Amino acid sequence: MQESPNVFPSGAALETLCLWSDNLKSFQQRLGKYYARSEARLAAFDYIQALLCPVERKNGSADGRNL
Repeated sequence: MQESPNVFPSGAALETLCLWSDNLKSFQQRLGKYYARSEARLAAFDYIQALLCPVERKNGSADGRNL
């Protein structure tokens, strides 16, 4: 039986992930004041996070479907 890989980060990877998450939250707080409605603010936050996540694309038309 093949052992499944450990998908949970640890050590330096976990520290980097936490730092990235803290920086993203800080950026969202600074950006949030420009959105009066919570729906628009959350949509902007989701869009920014989607832009920063790795997504394999074959062409530009896939961008909209992945967000």
